[in-house]
Amino acid sequence: MTSQHSPLVDEYIAQFDAKTQKRLQTLRNATLSVFPKSIEDISYGMPTYRPAPKKRGMVHFAAFKDHIGIYGILDASSEPAVHHLMESYRTGKGSLAFTNEKPLPMNHIRQFLAYQASKFNN
Repeated sequence: MTSQHSPLVDEYIAQFDAKTQKRLQTLRNATLSVFPKSIEDISYGMPTYRPAPKKRGMVHFAAFKDHIGIYGILDASSEPAVHHLMESYRTGKGSLAFTNEKPLPMNHIRQFLAYQASKFNN
């Protein structure tokens, strides 16, 4: 099984301006590449990626006026390199924020998503 684009996520992304749409689509593509067997859905009003129907989401993201957030990211204190990178983006337990004033740090985001995937694949 491979993940398919959800029309609900298409609608979510379409509600934003072109710049934010591009950022969200980039994040969506990265998430789908790291979680290729996930089920793309909307939960809590934001794109969510589940391992199976009705299972808890592995990762979520959302756009806001000043940032894009990624939610559900597990604590990486057992992985010092990843943990160190996360600290500059962490805004709360399980949440990371990326200001709209700067390009998305896609290399870091891919590392965070890969870390998250490793925890769900164990």
